[in-house]
Amino acid sequence: MAEFLIYDQDNWMDVPSKQRPDLTGYKNVERKILEESGLTIEQRTKKLGLHEMKYAAKYQRGDIVEARRDNGPRGRLEEASFLFLQVAGLSLEDARAYCVEDGNADLIYPVSHRRKYYLDRTGLVVDEHKNISLTQAEFNSRLKVKK
Repeated sequence: MAEFLIYDQDNWMDVPSKQRPDLTGYKNVERKILEESGLTIEQRTKKLGLHEMKYAAKYQRGDIVEARRDNGPRGRLEEASFLFLQVAGLSLEDARAYCVEDGNADLIYPVSHRRKYYLDRTGLVVDEHKNISLTQAEFNSRLKVKK
């Protein structure tokens, strides 16, 4: 059986900045680019474009990040940032098909979305160790493709 790592925290770009709590992390970086002295219009436009691509490529809550063998070792950072989803009867090889990035490999930030698939987490029962167990039918009904 396979285990998925499902991203389960707000991205730093979407929460209030530590430096400027009135701005999200995204808006604070944007403000710094706009206020940076010595940049030409072309340089500023390029920096803002890269920042926008980075924002579009960020992990989002529910993203399917990794597939691995069930009950493998877990790191502390994983436990802080992820849910652990087991899907009954889904092989590791089949599970890896849901861990793809979406986009064009020729770009600096090559993805239009960080991950192609995400899991609708509405109403999921999560235990104290952040584990979720689903049947294949339940998994398929909750699986979404980013647009």
